[in-house]
Amino acid sequence: MKKPLPFKPLSKTRLYEEVADQIKQAIYDGQLKPGDRLPSERDLCVMFNVGRPTVREALRTLSVMGLVEVNRGAKGAFVAEADISQYMEAVREELSWLIRADKKTLEEIWEVRKYIELGIVFTAAKTADTKNITTLENLIAKMEACGNDFQSYFSIAVEFHRELARITKNKVYFLFWEMIHSVVLKGYLPILRDAHPEGPQKLTQVNKLIVDALKSKDPDIINKAMARHSKMEYFSDL
Repeated sequence: MKKPLPFKPLSKTRLYEEVADQIKQAIYDGQLKPGDRLPSERDLCVMFNVGRPTVREALRTLSVMGLVEVNRGAKGAFVAEADISQYMEAVREELSWLIRADKKTLEEIWEVRKYIELGIVFTAAKTADTKNITTLENLIAKMEACGNDFQSYFSIAVEFHRELARITKNKVYFLFWEMIHSVVLKGYLPILRDAHPEGPQKLTQVNKLIVDALKSKDPDIINKAMARHSKMEYFSDL
């Protein structure tokens, strides 16, 4: 027989939030695991000393958070399988709101992005195989074929950096990359074009340096390539 869950009767006004918080904590603590069925609504009402509307609102809240799946057919609520992408989406929305509220947030996100991309390249240097390198080199060739077409270059460059994140085989790196770029890339193309009126050729060469650094697996070469990449991205003098 399973150990009883440590839920407590409630006393505050927004009771459904406390119900949700206690169930959430039980999930985080591992007392409730993915796939576990939660007690019935009736049992939860008794455990928390609340009415069914409160329990249902708590379950709805947990469902929106991606922590619980309410299956009417199976007549119950179950702990959802872990899906980090749902949490990342919540963070992305929060970052988007912060950027609108405070422009300095965008600068801070760019700073974080530098270190995430550095970590991605270091990790990719350990995990990349011949096929991965060929894919990156093919993307470089496509960039070179763009000439002065910044729109085409930009689309390929985004895919290039997405591929780097994918090569790490680390889903958190990939999701962080996707989240940050979905927030900051809007409106970035005109800025990039204005900063490099000569065309995207220099940017392509920097991306080529990243591939060379990846193949070398040398930490110093990787650091130098990413430092040059950061200068180009931040529009500093080379």
